[in-house]
Amino acid sequence: MTNKRKIAIIQFPGSNTELETIAAIKRSDMVPVSHLWNEPSSQLKTYDGYVIVGGFSYEDRSRSGIIASLDPIMDTLKNEAIQGKPVLGICNGAQILVEAGMVPGNADFNTIVSLSQNKRVKNGQVVGTGYYNTWCNIKSNSQNNSAFIDKDYKDFLSVPLAHAEGRFVMNDDLKEIVEKENLAAYHYCNEAGDIVNNFPINPNGSTNNIAALGNVGGNVLAMMPHPERTTKGDPVFKALNQFLNTESSFSYKSLKYNSQKIALSTFKKKKNTTEILISMIIADNEAISVSQCIKKLGVEGVVIKKYLHLEIEHDGALDIENIYATDVLFNPSKEFVVDDIEKNSGSRFLVREKENIGGRKMKETLQKRFGFLNIKNIIKGTVWEAVSQKKQAKKDIDLILNSHILCNPISQERHEY
Repeated sequence: MTNKRKIAIIQFPGSNTELETIAAIKRSDMVPVSHLWNEPSSQLKTYDGYVIVGGFSYEDRSRSGIIASLDPIMDTLKNEAIQGKPVLGICNGAQILVEAGMVPGNADFNTIVSLSQNKRVKNGQVVGTGYYNTWCNIKSNSQNNSAFIDKDYKDFLSVPLAHAEGRFVMNDDLKEIVEKENLAAYHYCNEAGDIVNNFPINPNGSTNNIAALGNVGGNVLAMMPHPERTTKGDPVFKALNQFLNTESSFSYKSLKYNSQKIALSTFKKKKNTTEILISMIIADNEAISVSQCIKKLGVEGVVIKKYLHLEIEHDGALDIENIYATDVLFNPSKEFVVDDIEKNSGSRFLVREKENIGGRKMKETLQKRFGFLNIKNIIKGTVWEAVSQKKQAKKDIDLILNSHILCNPISQERHEY
């Protein structure tokens, strides 16, 4: 009798779907074992496969999945994946795999894909952004070699979906490679099984309706919907069991993609704009978490500060005090406008979403709800300030920037500030 396979259910601070995942693994005749992020890596190596569960690891500070992706446990998972062991990331787990570079698995595990803010598009018009909770249909790609596709199950899966940042985004040249290599394991589809790139069939605006993206070898998968929350998602886990019990040789393959180094230009304020910096009255837990994370990376003596940055383009005078009074730009109970940042206090970088979804929402609210019609645009960003206690801090700053903890190179842009 074959021993049942042991699957590690990996949990970070803020994970919250471990019980559903444990139940799904049991239903598929495997043995789930809870494994916390800070348990010994030697124990992690004893498992046959891994599931990184959903939730909000580290409260999604900096951005979803990034801090967990830099945790030492991920280095062990990369090595185990190279040995052929299967790794599934669900929702927040998928975000962690993408930020860790395990999906689509470039040779140096650098980040070449983004799971960006949802953008629901219907007939060419954006009808909604941000968090969305629904049931969706996903169809497996018959040309994909994923360990998480049951080749005997021909129907689509009807599973829950609940996230704010689940839209797969990539550069056009990588999109061509993903299509050529059939790396998209599951696509959003309608009830006829047709892949239609239109809301609500595509619930988040994901590139090519991608619901789950894998690596070339097929043993790593980032899936945004939640198959563990329903028995209708069981084929995903039964496929995992079949993969582990199939006698076949496995050869890990890396993607060969030449990613471009992220540009770093100097920020220049545009004409006819008002620039606003906003800081926290209370402790900024996001900045504290980033400081703690870079310390784990070996950067000592660097303190991180964070400011909300707004650049408002307008005609004529801006009624700034009445705009502040709307509470659209910031929460005065927790935040305040900074008159000026102390000069020469550290290295500063302005990070902005390339699509500026948050800034556009602010502008539309101020225009349509409050009548500030002379506002033409609002660009929203974050100023990260790294203050080093060392005289020679450039090496540390370069390490921080190269870790991508402050900026995803696909969906964001950064400037010296």
